[in-house]
Amino acid sequence: MDESAYNKKTKTIVLVLLFLTWIVNYLDKNSMNIAIVAISKEFQLNPTQSGMVISSFFLAYAIMQLIGGWLTDKHGSRKVILVSLLVWSVFTVFTGFAWSFASLLVIRFLFGIGEGSFPSASSVALAETFPKEERARAKGVLTSATAIGAIVASLLAALMIKHVGWNVMFYFFGVLGFLFFLLLWKYLLPPGQSPQVKRPQVSMKKVLKNPLAWKLMLIYFGISMVNWGLSSWMPSYWINVRHIELVKTGMISIIPVVFSLIAINSSSWLMDKMGAGKEKFIIAAGSLIGIISLFLMMNASSVTMAVTFLCLANFGMGLSAVVLAMPLKYFSQEAMGSTVGIMYFGGQIAGTIAPTLLGYMITLFNGSYDAAFTLLIIALVIPLITCFFLRLQHTQNEKGEKVA
Repeated sequence: MDESAYNKKTKTIVLVLLFLTWIVNYLDKNSMNIAIVAISKEFQLNPTQSGMVISSFFLAYAIMQLIGGWLTDKHGSRKVILVSLLVWSVFTVFTGFAWSFASLLVIRFLFGIGEGSFPSASSVALAETFPKEERARAKGVLTSATAIGAIVASLLAALMIKHVGWNVMFYFFGVLGFLFFLLLWKYLLPPGQSPQVKRPQVSMKKVLKNPLAWKLMLIYFGISMVNWGLSSWMPSYWINVRHIELVKTGMISIIPVVFSLIAINSSSWLMDKMGAGKEKFIIAAGSLIGIISLFLMMNASSVTMAVTFLCLANFGMGLSAVVLAMPLKYFSQEAMGSTVGIMYFGGQIAGTIAPTLLGYMITLFNGSYDAAFTLLIIALVIPLITCFFLRLQHTQNEKGEKVA
C-alpha cells in the first residue's frame, strides 16, 4: 500500500467513524440484556426463554461471521459495513414492535444476520488504513468502543426503559443507526477501497486449513463465553440476588468496564511493542486473573466485594482481548476478513450458547447463580491452555504460507 494511505487525516476519519459505529452497535445489541428484565415480565417469560431471546441473536450473528468475513475479502469493507449497518438498524426498530416470545426470536435472529458481518469488515477497514506496526493499537481503540458501548448501553437502556419504555428505546437506537449509515456512506473510504484497486481472489479453503485461525477461534470462544455470559445475566443477578434497583444496576455496570478499558489499551500497546509470539503470555495472564476473580466474586459476602472482583475479572478479560488484534498482525490482508470471521465465529457461538445455558443452569438450581458462574470459570480454561500451543514466531505471506 502506498505510504500516502497512512496520512493522519484518513486514519483519524476511519478510526473515529468505526469507533462511534461500534458504540451504536453495542447500544442496539447490549440494550436487550437490560430490556429482557422488563420484556420477560410483560411477556411472562421464564429464565430459559429469556436466554433463548438473547441467544437467537447470537445464533444468526455466528452464522454470519464466516460469510461476512468472506464477503469482506471479496467485496471490500465499505460495502459490507454499509449493508450490515442498514439491516441491523431496521431490525432494531422492529424489536420495538415485538408482540410475543416467537416474534422476539424471529426479529432478533434477523437482527443478528444484519449485524454479523460488521466485526470482520471493521477489522479489515483498519488493516486497509493503518500500517502493520500501528494496527494493534488501532484495534485496541476499536475494542475500547465495545466496552464504552457496553457502559452507555447499560446506563442509557436502564434510564430509557424506566422513563419511556423498552419499545421507544429500540425505536430511538434504530434511528441512530440510520444516521450513522449516512455518515459512513459519505466519509468512509479506506485506502484499499479505491475503485482502481482490484481485490485479489480469496481461497476460503486455504484459510480454513490454517491451524492458527482455529486456535485463535478457540481462545476467543472461551473469552466470549465469559463476556456474553456476564453481560447477559449480571443485570438480573444484581436485581434478583443482590436486590439492587434497575437504574443502579446500570451505574454499577460502568465500574468493571473501566477496568476492561484500561486492560484493552494496555495490552494492545504492549502487542505493538513486543516481539512476535509474546501475546500468548498476555492471554494466559488475563485468563488466570479471570478464573480467580470469578471464583471470588461468586463467593463474595457483600455487593462491594462482588463488584471489586468483577472489576478484576473484567481486567483479565481486557488483557485477553489482545487476541482480537492478532489476525491484523499475522495474516495477509487479502485473507484477513475470512480469518477474522473464523475467530469471531467462535466468539458468537459462545454468545449463542452462554445466555441460554446459563439461564437453564439458573432455572435448574432454583435461582442460584453459582452453577452458572462455575461454568464460566471452566470456560476460561480453554484460552489458558490453547495459548500455549500458539506458534507465532512466523508471519504469513500473501499466499498464506509461513515465512521467516
